[in-house]
Amino acid sequence: MRVEQNSYIYSSNQPTRQVNNQLGKDEFLKILIVQLQNQDPLSPMEDKDFIAQMAQFSTLEQIQNMSKDFQSLKAMNLVGKMIYGEKDIENSSQIIPVIGRVDSVTFSSGRMFLQVGEYTLSLEELVSVFSEEEAQRIEGV
Repeated sequence: MRVEQNSYIYSSNQPTRQVNNQLGKDEFLKILIVQLQNQDPLSPMEDKDFIAQMAQFSTLEQIQNMSKDFQSLKAMNLVGKMIYGEKDIENSSQIIPVIGRVDSVTFSSGRMFLQVGEYTLSLEELVSVFSEEEAQRIEGV
């Protein structure tokens, strides 16, 4: 007996759950507070353990700040460069191919966006950056 897939069964209307596997500083602080609240009063956390956890928290925060700074630097270096990106159309599986020079960079809601002509692309939508020779060839076409 042959079984065929029906598209209506596998539609995209089913709810999806997105899991964030990254722990940020807020989650780290919550874990630390719960740990302090639930520690044994007769055997409290050692000072050195507490200091080590605070050092880990500080390191985590600095790494996150460096990551944001790196993303900003990466985006700023794209100003004036010829790029190709694919803009997702909301509520659709279609994309708009975008090719052009980056006019400006903006930072909004914790993310960097590139302004290319009339389009605004996130860094995640960036596909490639062209060399100056390739850009001149594209613009000359």
